[in-house]
Amino acid sequence: MQRPSDGRLDAPTSLVSDAHRAGLLVHVWTFRPENRFIAADFRDGNGENARNVQGSIAEIRRYIEAGVDGFFTDDPEVGRAAL
Repeated sequence: MQRPSDGRLDAPTSLVSDAHRAGLLVHVWTFRPENRFIAADFRDGNGENARNVQGSIAEIRRYIEAGVDGFFTDDPEVGRAAL
């Protein structure tokens, strides 16, 4: 998924399915729960440096739904909650 100039996630591309067809795994990184690092779709109104656990979980889940095989996060508790 890409972030256009507005910072929101686009619809998933075929990258994950193409990689899987080629026998590859797709891992993405690094999810962080501060608003400044979260796609605009999932930010809350508490400022760029505010922790936004629910937004981070929602963003990670969007990538999981797109079919990624794994992900890295700076906050393992948030990553675990997303699963």
